[in-house]
Amino acid sequence: MRSWFLHPIAFYPLVAVLAVLVIATSAKPLSWPREPAAVAGERAGSAIVLTGAAFATPAPDPQQNLYVTRNFLGQPRALRIAVLPNQAAPGLNDRGVRILLEPQAAAALNGQPVTIVVTYNPLAVNAATGLAVSVQGAGPTQWIALTAPPQHAALRFEAPAQTAITAIGLRTINANHDQPEAYGLEITRISVTPHPQTAVVH
Repeated sequence: MRSWFLHPIAFYPLVAVLAVLVIATSAKPLSWPREPAAVAGERAGSAIVLTGAAFATPAPDPQQNLYVTRNFLGQPRALRIAVLPNQAAPGLNDRGVRILLEPQAAAALNGQPVTIVVTYNPLAVNAATGLAVSVQGAGPTQWIALTAPPQHAALRFEAPAQTAITAIGLRTINANHDQPEAYGLEITRISVTPHPQTAVVH
């Protein structure tokens, strides 16, 4: 007795549905680019920690490649950025890849110098030689740059106070100017810790 499953009326539509599901899954629609959106991060004491979901919707930079690594379900895991060839160090008019901050998170940093610690992995091929960060808001953008050793590490940046904060800017740096490839880093965690300024009493 032949199973109903093998009857053409049931079999071919089922095969078509399975084929559509396989194609849709292989395309990984959850990993497609998304519109930039602000994030809150997580609080760890006075620090704001950006990891995982906070990397889901960064604002891109025309001078860098941007890729959000995700698991099979499309959940963000890390942020890969790579500066394009023949780019100078970031200046006042550069924005970099920006992690936009929700108002409440930004307010916790507003008007205070901050320590930014960026944990990263070098790319297996074409690892960047440095990383610059900035706290962006109403004032001029001030980039702080550090050398990035070609190994898993955490870089500590000391950034000046900024007002009306909107984002944390990221820019990889490539010292190999004669190379035609983009050079980058995989960023896995960012913590931003404000340092309240003590008023001086005269």
